[in-house]
Amino acid sequence: GYFSAIPASTKLKSVTVDSEGVATADFSSALEQGAGGSCRAEAIRAQITETLLQFPEIHSVVISVAGKTDGVLQP
Repeated sequence: GYFSAIPASTKLKSVTVDSEGVATADFSSALEQGAGGSCRAEAIRAQITETLLQFPEIHSVVISVAGKTDGVLQP
């Protein structure tokens, strides 16, 4: 079966797409709980990115936690 590396308690707070096709997905701080280790952090990042890139108007993805992008999903 399928599973998600994203913690179940994570909430998607907002998604915005600018005129250049950059999607910014802002999540609750629960996204980083249990995301220690580079493999898990990369799995989470890939799941979010690949899901958003399915939409033709989105060309790149920025992931933020509580509005902050620095150090998000770093092992």
